[in-house]
Amino acid sequence: MIDIHSHVLFDMDDGAEDMETSIELCRDSYMNGCDSLVLTPHFFEYSHLEDFIEERDMRITLLREALEKENIPLELLPGAEVFLSDRVFGADNLDELTINGTKYLLCEMPLTPFDTHNVIRWFDELIDRSYVPVLAHPERYYEFHQNYDLIDELIERNIIFQVNIDSLIGENGFLAQEMSVDMISRDIAKIIASDAHDLEYRHTRLIEKLNQLPNIITEELVEKCFIENPKKIINNQDI
Repeated sequence: MIDIHSHVLFDMDDGAEDMETSIELCRDSYMNGCDSLVLTPHFFEYSHLEDFIEERDMRITLLREALEKENIPLELLPGAEVFLSDRVFGADNLDELTINGTKYLLCEMPLTPFDTHNVIRWFDELIDRSYVPVLAHPERYYEFHQNYDLIDELIERNIIFQVNIDSLIGENGFLAQEMSVDMISRDIAKIIASDAHDLEYRHTRLIEKLNQLPNIITEELVEKCFIENPKKIINNQDI
């Protein structure tokens, strides 16, 4: 499997707080069938883009060295979860924030109510700059539950939707589960990911969670959303 959304990289955001936690999250990921893990720490500060990249890349190097010593052959790939706002219009080149240096950019939006007109503007700006936005956990956004037309507008723009495995098994509430299951089963969402943050609740032990999926999420869908489509993303191929 390939997990394209995680907060496993230590001391970067609200995810893994130290190297030891990162190592254990990576160990769990590999032991649960994951071959490649994209490290996507939250990115907010557009004015400090270079500092963020320097810190991220330094920590990735250290974590790779630690995994080698621990004999954990998990491939670590760079990325970021980019928080969208009007600051995107004045942002410098975002290429180094993309998933593994591809055209795919993992994005997130406010979980609280937002102006849907702004959302369209943000995504259009990214598309105009030749990025393919991958929207993290659409099932968690309040506004999507109120306005299905917005989802249709993003589908028309070929936005890629990524749902969290926690949502599919009901850990983010009934509405999130209902929407995420619907989006995966109808091929609206193309990716499932862990969005892992910690060792206890939002963890990387994917097999545990795969065993709890609703029956409508078939093995074929899991393979498509955890293997086939993520592989196309990290290899910069069209989905």
